[in-house]
Amino acid sequence: MLEVDWQKYSWAQRGQSVGSIEKYLDSHGEIVPITLLSLVLVFLISVEIREILFYRKNGWNFDLDSNVGLKVYNGDSNSEEDLTSNKSRVCYGTPFAIAVCAIALIPFVLFLFSK
Repeated sequence: MLEVDWQKYSWAQRGQSVGSIEKYLDSHGEIVPITLLSLVLVFLISVEIREILFYRKNGWNFDLDSNVGLKVYNGDSNSEEDLTSNKSRVCYGTPFAIAVCAIALIPFVLFLFSK
């Protein structure tokens, strides 16, 4: 009968991962920020798409409130007169938040895939 020396073929003995997924699971804390930033990014993109579709359907009338996006205030106040306008929130605020979130996500993803 043919005998196989399994020690020679054991990946664990040679210090290598058994599967390609294991090197990503052993990422020492990169998975949590990637997951959180990805969820925030998907949320912000979906809010922006819904708001753009709302205002496009209503003839780009930014006087209407879509009640889709987050309320954004100017400064530290929470009073109604310090709310930013719908146009500035949709055209500048949310796209800026999407860009910041995507830029913050890039180093984590690059580090994870460099393994």
